[in-house]
Amino acid sequence: MIRSLYKPLITVLAAFIFFSHCLLMASPAAGDFPVRDFQKVLLLFTNDVHGGIPRTEARFMNPDFPPQIGNGPALAAYVKQIRAEAEKEDWGLIITDAGDFFSGTPVGSMTRGAAMIEFMNAVGYDATVMGNHDFDKSWQAMQEGSGKADFPFLGANIVDIRTGTQPEWLKPWIIKDVKGIKFGIIGIATASTPSMSFPSHIENLEFLPEIPVLRKTVPEVRAAGADVIIVLSHMWLEYEREESARRLYESGYAQIDSARRGVNGMEAAAAVPGIDIMFTGHVHRGFTQPYECPVNQTLIFQNYANGSNLGHVNIYVHRESRTLAGFDNPIDNSNIITLMEDEFWIDGETDSVIALRVAEAEKGFDEVLTVLKAPLRRSGDGESVLGNMIVDAMTYASGADIAFSNFGGIRADLESGPLTPRELFRVLPFGNKITVFNVPGSFIEELMEQRVRGNSRGMLLSGMKVTVDKRKPDGERVQIQSIGGRPFDAEKIYKLAVSDYLAEGNSGYNLLTSVDPSAVSYTGIVIRQALIDYIVSGKSSSTRVDGRWNLIRAR
Repeated sequence: MIRSLYKPLITVLAAFIFFSHCLLMASPAAGDFPVRDFQKVLLLFTNDVHGGIPRTEARFMNPDFPPQIGNGPALAAYVKQIRAEAEKEDWGLIITDAGDFFSGTPVGSMTRGAAMIEFMNAVGYDATVMGNHDFDKSWQAMQEGSGKADFPFLGANIVDIRTGTQPEWLKPWIIKDVKGIKFGIIGIATASTPSMSFPSHIENLEFLPEIPVLRKTVPEVRAAGADVIIVLSHMWLEYEREESARRLYESGYAQIDSARRGVNGMEAAAAVPGIDIMFTGHVHRGFTQPYECPVNQTLIFQNYANGSNLGHVNIYVHRESRTLAGFDNPIDNSNIITLMEDEFWIDGETDSVIALRVAEAEKGFDEVLTVLKAPLRRSGDGESVLGNMIVDAMTYASGADIAFSNFGGIRADLESGPLTPRELFRVLPFGNKITVFNVPGSFIEELMEQRVRGNSRGMLLSGMKVTVDKRKPDGERVQIQSIGGRPFDAEKIYKLAVSDYLAEGNSGYNLLTSVDPSAVSYTGIVIRQALIDYIVSGKSSSTRVDGRWNLIRAR
């Protein structure tokens, strides 16, 4: 299906069919866009790279015999090849990133993003937008990084609350002239960033609701001369895209809460006319074909994460009307390219520079700590050996009675065989530290009740045995049988260990922010190091799924 130049109104039936099946646009034949009438522009895009520029093994494909992925060096080679072809054929080219660009690997995190910016400069990125993890080292680190970047950092909905204006190191949008076509690129951070960041890291920054900012900015950028509007955003398409599209259709687009912070890309596209293309991310789920908003015909593209892939779509702009006419995919009817080394060349110069930066950031990372006889898996719901081991390590290292953690903090599994700091960094990449709260049992019970409300997955826990009955109403679901092997006492003061991330009230732990500071201890113990010590000491050998979390599901 080719996008019409005039974007006709779709019928209710067409909308229903689209949302029932999440209809995807088929790639038209190249002959549909003759050169005399249409300008071809290549759009290359990444999201959620998380510092993933070193060459890696594709364990997600085959954990026993993983194929090699070229990551940054392969991306650099591909972009170099495509640039040369574009220059020869008189095509345009734009390359962008939709946020979370550096935090998550040693070379990204330990250089505070500098190695990633160096790579992105070399590749020739045109813009990036701020993701929530881009504040993992504070906004000051991003300010410093912006001064080293040859491309702008965008964030139209980020303002300094002291001045009411945008920080000087950010731009709301840019206009890029590509072969005579003016592209307006607007940056939108997810407004839920404060719930996922340390308050001190985003101090004095406010993240405004996405939809009102877009409604104001899109006409502003049009008035400044933009022909085609691209929204570069750390909003997202939900993991189950078709189901999300169906729910949005059935609820009615007019019901979208435009004042809500943290809307997804589908909601924003339906609520704001005039956006031609949107790039999203955040959830680490890629889609080989775009989603087309049936209200405003916005195309939304989204990659997978961690630098293993590159998005590429060719668009066609009508020369006379300066409107977006259609698109096609470069290979295999997909706009996502997995950068497998047996399919794509490696750029030797880029590979050498990255290897040097990696060596500096990863000293000691390949020391063998122990040998795992069996894999350690995580879980997204309930107990797992790896999840239990991490919270057990927290109680062991801090001397706490109990420990809580969130499922999202565990980013990878551990495979059997030699265990190194490198592997543990993959599991716990963010360097969070242990904070201990001295609180009564009644507080712990209230905190847990808040964490199991609705459809919440709950939490990881150590040092206690709990039954959670989801058949019961919110506020009456938690029954704590024991702490430290002894009957639970609502009046007793217990030591509760959590990450400093949760201690700041993130991920639904806002009740912790009400604790008197005199009852809070900042241990300085890095959770990853606590896990290393726990494993090396041999204490982890007793960790298992032991029934500490007993969930009774709703019928």
